[in-house]
Amino acid sequence: MLNFKNKLLTLVFISTSAAALSKDLPKTYDAPVQLSKSDKKKVDRANELFKAGLDLWNELNQKYNPDNITDYKMDSTCNKDAYPILIQAAQKFMESNSLKYEVYNNGCNEFFTKHKYQSPTGLENARRFQKEAVNYIGKAQSNRRSAENYKNEYVKAYNRFFEAISLEIIAVKKEGRALQIYQDWPVHYAYQFDDDIEVDLFNPKTVAVVKKETPKPVEPPKPVEVKKVEPEVEPYDSTVIYYQVQIAAHTQQLTLKYIKDNIYIGNVKVNEIREDEWYKYTLGRYKTFEEASKLLKSVNVPKAFVVAYKNGKRVPLKEVKETSSKSQNAPDQIKPKNQKK
Repeated sequence: MLNFKNKLLTLVFISTSAAALSKDLPKTYDAPVQLSKSDKKKVDRANELFKAGLDLWNELNQKYNPDNITDYKMDSTCNKDAYPILIQAAQKFMESNSLKYEVYNNGCNEFFTKHKYQSPTGLENARRFQKEAVNYIGKAQSNRRSAENYKNEYVKAYNRFFEAISLEIIAVKKEGRALQIYQDWPVHYAYQFDDDIEVDLFNPKTVAVVKKETPKPVEPPKPVEVKKVEPEVEPYDSTVIYYQVQIAAHTQQLTLKYIKDNIYIGNVKVNEIREDEWYKYTLGRYKTFEEASKLLKSVNVPKAFVVAYKNGKRVPLKEVKETSSKSQNAPDQIKPKNQKK
């Protein structure tokens, strides 16, 4: 298990000293996963610690705003009162993030212990999230060590702690994402995760956190059976774009019984489409996005979404909408005399 307090990595995160300080930390993240009662209590405790740290952080921004400290003399004057509060806040955040990361990391390890004889596939994104989380923890540790060297320079210490705390929060978020994917296995969904915030995290005044609805977790699926689903025939007209509702995808072929028992219990026929190494399972076939959207609302399948196909190949919805928009805005063509308006 990796702990924020252990100095396991020596990655160095370099930031420009000229950058203005951003005051808004990323928001804490509770992954929509299944936890034991003891783990739920740990997460609740982590959130309490996070709130305590955030209260101290807001106090710093109100009383000792680094943006208002413009010279060394002002920095030294407020350092006496501000630095102890900064240390308390940083400690609360470290305890919070460490506790929540521990819960998610243990859950990920339990998944592989449980499925060690099954060789789970299709989990590349989850493993990537875990690797990124480890890297961010290493960078956070480096920033915390640097902050300790600025005991008499409040602004520099504040800046380093800000980066360390932000990186820890993101690491927890990525570990939680990984656990969500593991718990959903062997079914893979099109997860509507938040846009990653680390890209612009330390640019001046650009800490952007966009909160989106995260799909609710589903019950762990049962073992996949051998019986196959008979795929539906390809679209009749290869020149037409057809819209369908995708309910699941996996690297292993799922049975109709498994789908009915665990994913979709309705009467609409389930289509199976093979794309590269994936089996995609969809409902319906419509010529308009609106018709498919109506079906999406009625099927009551968590994480289902509308997809578009042309000549048996997936077409990104963004491209379809852009093409449709251009055609609607194009000048009217000259119509034959015998054609009605």
